[in-house]
Amino acid sequence: MKAKPSPADGFTLEAVSAADFEALHALRLRAMRESLESLGRYDERRSRERLAEGFVPAHTQHIVREGRRAGFMVLRRLSHSLRLNHFYIDPPFARQGLGSAVMRWMLAQADAAQLPVELVALKGSAANRFYQRHGFVNTGEGPWDVDYLRPPVTPALRVVRQFWAAVQARDWAAARALLRDDLQAVWWTSGERFAGADAFIAVQAAYPEGWALRLKEAARLDDGRVLSVARVDQAPAHFFATSLFRIDDGLIAGIDEYWATLEAPPEWRTPAGFTGLQPIDPLDDARAREPRA
Repeated sequence: MKAKPSPADGFTLEAVSAADFEALHALRLRAMRESLESLGRYDERRSRERLAEGFVPAHTQHIVREGRRAGFMVLRRLSHSLRLNHFYIDPPFARQGLGSAVMRWMLAQADAAQLPVELVALKGSAANRFYQRHGFVNTGEGPWDVDYLRPPVTPALRVVRQFWAAVQARDWAAARALLRDDLQAVWWTSGERFAGADAFIAVQAAYPEGWALRLKEAARLDDGRVLSVARVDQAPAHFFATSLFRIDDGLIAGIDEYWATLEAPPEWRTPAGFTGLQPIDPLDDARAREPRA
């Protein structure tokens, strides 16, 4: 973590000393109190023990905005990952974009090092949606916590994100520039094959307007392909596209795409008829964000 943020990033970082522990603990209590009380887990002694357990000043930094200490984080570089043990924004500075600014900087460092970021979040807290919005995926759960991991953005993954961002922006020239001339694309659910990048882009550009694309997730597979899941909202309908991209020398060479339409479950499949079945709102997904390059 050699790079340092500047005021232009919206914050700076300052070193922490052992004498700062009490102030950091007080800030942690302020930031966590609402979530902990809602779960019946507010306990100052347990909070102190949890912070003290991994408190190493060398791994801890104050988050500073306009000369005021607005939060802190405990970030360790391990051999296989970056481990975010603690990350808190003081309530007076919350909901002003500071947490997102710090997270974007942190993830940029992780991508530069090609390392994943690991963390644990309290079940039921608003932090879960925050981390999901920034690309973290659930890798396990305990009685009270959720384990998250955010893989690094590889060059192949970056190409796919750039493609979806160009599609949402209707920048067809930029989208075309990310495709090989001899692209082979298949829409399996409608039985259509597109031979060549120009044919594929022409259909995309001709699609009836009124739609907005939200990228739910994108990940590089072990075989080198990139898997993405996107949601397209075109009122009153909503669609989901699961896509498998093949990348060749920095360009998209192949796409296998599977489209599904959002629809209600059949009448026989109800929570009353199946224990453990719970209805959800498929559109209420913190991961579904406007794609960014």
